[in-house]
Amino acid sequence: MDDQPKSVKDLLVEAKDASELMVDLAYAAVFFNEDKLASEVERLEERMTGHLRRLREVAMLAARSPEDAEGMAGVLWIASAIEKIGDAASDIARVVEARLGIPDALRRDLRHADEMTARVKVGAGALVIGRALRELSLPTETGMWVMAIRSGLDWEFDPGPDDVVSAGDVLLIRGPEEGVNEVRELAGAPAMPLAPDDDTPALSELDRAVDILVEMKDLAEAAVGMAYSSLLFNNRSLAAEVGTLEARSDQLHDELESWVLRAAPEARDRAARQPALVAI
Repeated sequence: MDDQPKSVKDLLVEAKDASELMVDLAYAAVFFNEDKLASEVERLEERMTGHLRRLREVAMLAARSPEDAEGMAGVLWIASAIEKIGDAASDIARVVEARLGIPDALRRDLRHADEMTARVKVGAGALVIGRALRELSLPTETGMWVMAIRSGLDWEFDPGPDDVVSAGDVLLIRGPEEGVNEVRELAGAPAMPLAPDDDTPALSELDRAVDILVEMKDLAEAAVGMAYSSLLFNNRSLAAEVGTLEARSDQLHDELESWVLRAAPEARDRAARQPALVAI
């Protein structure tokens, strides 16, 4: 499938789809603390990188005049921006892979967002095998949308109602938290583990940190969508609004750094109060 020649438009669209899905999966990997979701981000990064490399090759070959070169310069600019989005998603996923961790209280709050992304692998004998998405009616029955399907190494982004689910497929779904386990049951996958319910005291001002991170996430996703829309409609007002969102995101980032610096002494004090391990 990937060996077939593709146009600049096709490569740009596939790279864009991959980068957007990487962002959703990276956040989900952190919220669920799930290595498999982080691994999906890596697979998508490899795919996106391949598309962007071929896009640059095609763009250079297509530039036969100064006018062509000027047009392709804009395409390459967009490709570079898409690559940065994908790199940022990979950085988020590495929080899980590198076992950097985030406070459990923070993860518990974040995973109860209005919508979340999850990964479900279809097991042998699952109820969904051999059935089209139209027949399954997952949005109606579970509230979950299938954003992509991975069959082996092949990806189907934004699958249609006639796409059929097979054993071993990996479904990437998005929707309310309560719908995740419903889809997992249909796919023959075990239920997601419950969030830990311990008595560990939350860091002071943790609620504010949650608010900041959630707002930064929402701003980033809105800015990406608005940026693509400004290109699609050639709308300068939308482009200017992206700049406004970026400024607000920078301000929130400064606030979050300030919170981390204030919380650091308290975290060190708590670690010092923990009983020391005695080597035997």
